[in-house]
Amino acid sequence: MSSIDQPHSDRPPAEPSGTGRRQQDRSRETQGKILSAAVTVLIEHGYSGASTLRIQQQAGVSRGRLLHHFPSREKLLSAAVHHLALERIRGLHISSDIPQELKARIRAAIDAMWSNYSQPYFWASNELWNAARTNDELRAELRPVEQRMGQVIRDRTDALFGPECTTRPGYKQMRELLLTSMRGTAMTYTFDPHDPTTDRHLSQWYSHAESVLLH
Repeated sequence: MSSIDQPHSDRPPAEPSGTGRRQQDRSRETQGKILSAAVTVLIEHGYSGASTLRIQQQAGVSRGRLLHHFPSREKLLSAAVHHLALERIRGLHISSDIPQELKARIRAAIDAMWSNYSQPYFWASNELWNAARTNDELRAELRPVEQRMGQVIRDRTDALFGPECTTRPGYKQMRELLLTSMRGTAMTYTFDPHDPTTDRHLSQWYSHAESVLLH
């Protein structure tokens, strides 16, 4: 009987065996260790110091195991930063007690947005952005990941502000201005670190958002 004549089965594909599941779990665990190690090394030593050997040693895995998961340094570093960022952003659950009064909600949303720019992944990401300016391979790896990441950030920002804000004229332009301004402001902390909750730009961001969304 030819393959065309053989009856098709509607049964779902077989689940992995117990051994197969354990292997998958170990593989995911190893990958997670490598990604966490890469972020740590990137933050502590910068892009130029984030060698695969240093990451391998930090993760406590063999070189063969590291290369099995990530065949190039650029793929590894790009995956590491965005793995950490997505974990952080997905963890930003929209609290049920977020202010419902519009002005208070706007300020709470801006506070939550700004808090992301003091996280480790922001500094790790900046290392890659700076390196990508003169590294074609790294830039090619980062571009699609950054596009996906940007959409996740916008979606979470929209959820923080809520539909009463997001449907107002000028909201999207305001959102983009805030994101860009916050990123630039955070960069100044390289030379002038201080408590981000007291940053003088917060009052300006509040005022701008309120002028767009409350009038």
